Amino acid sequence: MIYLNVQVKIKNSRKKEFTAQIEKFTRTDLKLIKSDWKFNWKQLYDSEAKFYKVNYENQIQGIIKLEEENDLYFVLKNIEVAPWNYGSKGKYNNVAEILISFACLQSFELNKGNYKGFLVFTSKGKLIEYYQQKYNAELIFRERMIINPNIGEQLIKTNLKIDIKNER
Repeated sequence: MIYLNVQVKIKNSRKKEFTAQIEKFTRTDLKLIKSDWKFNWKQLYDSEAKFYKVNYENQIQGIIKLEEENDLYFVLKNIEVAPWNYGSKGKYNNVAEILISFACLQSFELNKGNYKGFLVFTSKGKLIEYYQQKYNAELIFRERMIINPNIGEQLIKTNLKIDIKNER
């Protein structure tokens, strides 16, 4: 089942919820990204990769890039929340969780064979412990990490309100 334009709930610091969408991020969206983002998304944009955004009221709240590493699986190459969502003082504080959960969902859709459901990514050294604690990610080699399918299913169910066990 292909998931496009998934509705999600983003939350502000007071836990108030707003309905946003996860949508494909396209070349047209690049002009909406200002220079205050940490990644240069214009440089990262590649038509071979898959890009998704959290969109709320026509404003991009966060972006991910999934890239095919080989014929069997995609990896989460980049993830970024909008500058106004950074840290504990951010406007919406669960955008990263939604993006990670959507990447997990895509790992069930895009990956093949024994890789189905495994979200693979490389973390900067200082974030390894954060990903281990926040997402139960496992360090598998140097800075290479995975979120296994069982944890991925939990994240999808919690953050996207999709129960993929009952939809397969």
